[in-house]
Amino acid sequence: MKNLTIALVQMESEVGKIDANLSKIKKYIDDAALNQVDIICFPELSVTGYSPKNSPEYAEFLPGYSSKILSQWSQDKKITILAGICEKNHNLNPYITQVICMTDGNIYKYRKTHLAPHEVAFFSPGYELLVFEIPQVRFAVEICWELHFPQITTFLSLQGAELIFCPYASARTPKDRQQSWHVFLPARAYDNRVFIASCNSLGQDFGGGLLVCDPEGNIVVEDYQGKESMTIVKLDPTSIETIRDSNNQSLFQSYYPKFLRNDLFKK
Repeated sequence: MKNLTIALVQMESEVGKIDANLSKIKKYIDDAALNQVDIICFPELSVTGYSPKNSPEYAEFLPGYSSKILSQWSQDKKITILAGICEKNHNLNPYITQVICMTDGNIYKYRKTHLAPHEVAFFSPGYELLVFEIPQVRFAVEICWELHFPQITTFLSLQGAELIFCPYASARTPKDRQQSWHVFLPARAYDNRVFIASCNSLGQDFGGGLLVCDPEGNIVVEDYQGKESMTIVKLDPTSIETIRDSNNQSLFQSYYPKFLRNDLFKK
């Protein structure tokens, strides 16, 4: 990992108002580019708007209308963009997808693999846990409900992920969101020696929230004011490079996943 600047956005996205949502997203991208941000992440279904019953009506194929626009902005502004889109799945229920637009024009996607109980009837689950790479960092995505499954973060860390983006559309008050994240997000970061970068939607019942944890489980920055905003954070790679150094013999700065005995979990 190298020095990296990321941006996290908490914003309200209206269901089906794709052009309006994209217009709002563009303003944050422009501001991030002026601040030399390398990667910007928007909340779950930030392009389409989040509504299990209604979002599927506005689903689109990838690549498609929204992702092509985002990809062009990524290339123009030289910034990697992560944004949430409801992805068409032919005759089946759509996916909750986080599209990843790279500065070279490539478009990738992560489909939410673990659906919350109220989502199961409306969406299809994805089937791949993926790690992406830009020159500065190897990163992955976990969407909202998936952060309640520690094994996912461990798997992604072992696959090389150094930073995990966690886009949310979670209906909690800012205070409740803060209390909940404080319980488990620092633990995900510390146990798996990764940076965690989380952002939640606003509006409807969504209370927003932004949080970044370092690989030691320390909270680097957080924001629960319940207002639309963008937070820019510079990530220092020193600690993760030390922890993951193959010659590291420190007990207290160990890369814990490396010592996991996976053989015990086989049937």
